[in-house]
Amino acid sequence: MSFISDLLAKFHRRPDNKAMGTDYMQNGNGTAAARPNKNVYDEARKVPIPDWAQGLNNTDLALQLRSHSVCQYAPNFGWKRIMTTVVGPDGNLIPEYDGIAGDCGAVKSFGMKVAQRDGRTMPYKYVDTNMAYRCCCGNPKKCPFYLQATGEADSVNKKLR
Repeated sequence: MSFISDLLAKFHRRPDNKAMGTDYMQNGNGTAAARPNKNVYDEARKVPIPDWAQGLNNTDLALQLRSHSVCQYAPNFGWKRIMTTVVGPDGNLIPEYDGIAGDCGAVKSFGMKVAQRDGRTMPYKYVDTNMAYRCCCGNPKKCPFYLQATGEADSVNKKLR
């Protein structure tokens, strides 16, 4: 099928991936098309703001997120301005995320595995406030980083027995 795609490329016409029998997530060469990289994991569903976080300013919210955390991996929250590697028209880097973000041992250790599962090539380094409300301060078993870390710990414990 690469001969046909090369022939069609000469005439500036893209071949139909479905007609070639490739998956819709692939780019014709048989490799998966990479999604744009992100530093902040913001894939969590939007959740309502908890009662204890209503009306807090950003400084107090970061402190309250730390105090209401129930995760064993001790997330650390703070104000982050994360820049992309893309230069804007004025010559400055474009901000990717500007707000409260958190990191923990599970995000640092398993950010790459979760990013690869999501089709990205660079690891996640932070989580946003929706993830914090949903997982760090709510139910940690909904967090993909926590699940990866506990799964790894369980497998190590089984090997040691």
